[in-house]
Amino acid sequence: MMLDFDASPYGAYVWPAFAITALVFAGMIAASLAHARRWRARTETLRQTAEAAEAARRPAPAPTPTEAPAP
Repeated sequence: MMLDFDASPYGAYVWPAFAITALVFAGMIAASLAHARRWRARTETLRQTAEAAEAARRPAPAPTPTEAPAP
């Protein structure tokens, strides 16, 4: 089967429309991937901040007898 890419009188309108559509789709994909990267980085920052805050709220462990200072 042979593909017929000749759009005859409409080719001047059809091929640029296909090209514009492909560019728009590529732009949408690129924007979506960039947004996902920013979202992932922000999520990791928030996770680290939450872990640091939780660690700061925890009381320090009691010293073991070997760590207790001598009188």
